[in-house]
Amino acid sequence: MNRFYLKISTVLIICLAVTACDSSRTSINPVTKIIRERQTITVWDRMANNIQINTHSNNPRVQKFIKMYTSTQAQNLTKFSEHATPYLYHIVTRLEELQLPTELALLPIVESEYRPLAVSNKGAAGLWQLAAMTGRIYGLKQDYWYDGRKDVDAATKAALGHLAVLADKFNNDWLLALAAYNCGDARVAQAIRKNKARGLPTDYWSLSLPKETMYFVPKFLALTYLLQNQYELGINLAPIANRPYFTKISLSSQINLNTAAELAKLDVKEIKKLNPAYRMHVTHPEGPHQILLPVKHANIFRNNFAAKKVKPI
Repeated sequence: MNRFYLKISTVLIICLAVTACDSSRTSINPVTKIIRERQTITVWDRMANNIQINTHSNNPRVQKFIKMYTSTQAQNLTKFSEHATPYLYHIVTRLEELQLPTELALLPIVESEYRPLAVSNKGAAGLWQLAAMTGRIYGLKQDYWYDGRKDVDAATKAALGHLAVLADKFNNDWLLALAAYNCGDARVAQAIRKNKARGLPTDYWSLSLPKETMYFVPKFLALTYLLQNQYELGINLAPIANRPYFTKISLSSQINLNTAAELAKLDVKEIKKLNPAYRMHVTHPEGPHQILLPVKHANIFRNNFAAKKVKPI
């Protein structure tokens, strides 16, 4: 054997042996790293390969939530990631289109545990927990029939638009933008002015903000750190395939979600999970008449809808 290749082979064997023996180390196995860089397996991997926001993982406030999610809240984190299954691919794709950090798709874990029907005690609603006024500013209709803050597609557009505006206002400082998303840009701007007047630093960590905001940002950063190191830390995230889960169907007339579920051969709970904005479980009388359906059920719905010639409600 060529002496050069003999040396290379010997080095590889030693490296693999050392890696196999030292399973307690948190550094990335070189072989695993190469595989992860060359092949995106899940949407989580797609996100993890493009982390843009500094996680400040050594900060005590971030460390608190890292420890929580790797101990007492580990099962809940798995559950929340399962809740994200129908929505994550769509949100990450939207973030990429807007050239925003893909890790922002973790925000609905902090905001709503990825529950589209979630409503806070202050009235914020949906995956992104948008306030009524914020929803109206970004064009989300809210009436007897429909609440756009719970519309998976429309609310995502509004939330990401809002985040982009906040990032621009705070000079692309994402920690300040996230704080403003939680407590309002006026509150963050006021805290910055107070620190400036006192000759104090104006970064997020130095500001005096509402208690909720003080843990909101560190919690998000902890989740980002865990995503970035999911394999090394043994984080058990639901394996969400890197492909669309749902597609949008446009109709010419109003339709009941129960009828749509029947035509799609789909459990009614599933269709309501994808279309939580329709408060009466029927599309808005004034339209547009759009429903989200799992990709694998879309053609079944189209074929049955055409064959049965469903009458308008």
